[in-house]
Amino acid sequence: MSNTIKFIDAVVRNLKPTNKRQTFWCDGCPGFGLRVNPSGSKVFVFKYMGGENKKKSRWISIGKYPEWSIRKARREYDQLYDQVHSYGRDPVEEEKSLKLQNEGKVTVEEFTSTYVALGRLKGKVFIDEEERYFRKDIWPVIGAKLLEEVSVNDIEDIQHRILKRAKKRARATKDGKVATKHAIACARRLFDLAVKKGHVDHNPVKDIEPLGITGRRSRVLSFAEIWTFWNRLEMLGIPPVTAKALKFSLVTMQRSIEVRNMRYAALKAEENVWQMEMHETKSRTMHRVPLNRYARLLIEEVEPFTSASDFVFGATRAMTPPRTPKPDLVPMGKSALPQAICRSREALKIDDFRPHDLRRTGATWITAAGLPKLYARLMLNHSDGERDVTGEVYVQYSYDFEKQRAAQVWEFILDQIVTCESLEEIPSLEEVRQRVKSADLL
Repeated sequence: MSNTIKFIDAVVRNLKPTNKRQTFWCDGCPGFGLRVNPSGSKVFVFKYMGGENKKKSRWISIGKYPEWSIRKARREYDQLYDQVHSYGRDPVEEEKSLKLQNEGKVTVEEFTSTYVALGRLKGKVFIDEEERYFRKDIWPVIGAKLLEEVSVNDIEDIQHRILKRAKKRARATKDGKVATKHAIACARRLFDLAVKKGHVDHNPVKDIEPLGITGRRSRVLSFAEIWTFWNRLEMLGIPPVTAKALKFSLVTMQRSIEVRNMRYAALKAEENVWQMEMHETKSRTMHRVPLNRYARLLIEEVEPFTSASDFVFGATRAMTPPRTPKPDLVPMGKSALPQAICRSREALKIDDFRPHDLRRTGATWITAAGLPKLYARLMLNHSDGERDVTGEVYVQYSYDFEKQRAAQVWEFILDQIVTCESLEEIPSLEEVRQRVKSADLL
């Protein structure tokens, strides 16, 4: 085969690799070639003569086929050809010169590695999520730029890119403004560190007009919605372990990630407690969750599915207990519970409902029934904001008594709701308050 060919997809796609690297040249385009490597990879290249007296062969890799289409590679070739033959430039030499000028300087993408490594060293809870924002939203705009080259306009471009993308997604949270807020916050922290390290003198993120908004929600299920959720969820074809994990989130008020990763080894049967160690919680504090009657019952109901594995709510779509439970079940994926809710929301007729709302629901109704907010905060394992030595170091009380009281009150409230025969029998909040008080639970 001649090494000069027409660059059309049918021809390029069918070029077969050999045990040696081959270069094919585009008919009518001097210096525009395609390297076919023994591995089968195909790379568009540009060859020209440069250096002193233009006696040295210069090679530039344009892009890999088919990621780079023939049309896109041809446009890049046209630009390179003009630089060399119309303006007498030497792109390879210019690139070497630029690298020498920028020696010791760092790009945004390179410095992100330092930022992420430091975050992991410090034990930052959401560092993986931050890295995702860098890869998805920040690097495509400024990743290849030097830190000192990034301008306010570049940061503005990041915001507008996210908002523009959100218009094409029907399920974008608040039109992409929440993602915008988080991405810009990541960029701000990155440049704060760059200032401390002496790479830049000023943080450009602080000069923009932020377009993001908080994603804080306030959705709480009503008593009627709790009844519907509890009594109808498992009738909708959701795998039993998934449905019971959602119910468990409601009765314990714990985060879905903690429920999904709960291990049998963490259950203290003699105390009716689920004990999470420091590395397993968002607040990086040990958390003991009392298990009320509903929580214990749910664990018993999933045991036939998952008892042979490490995880109480191991990922399984089995609709009936297997004859032999699988020992190698992994935790449910991040999207398992949201997808289950999404698929059942219309049938349940519970609008704007997400798994995290279950946690907020429990905390809201135990305080509405008369318990102090402290009890809800303890069940949720939220920090109280204290940064004093006494609170952080010397007070190691686990608040088991208060949490147990909160779990008892929530169990009692659920009894008043989910055991009703119909929606019409569900009591009002005032009636629930009176019953809680009469039961001497406050």
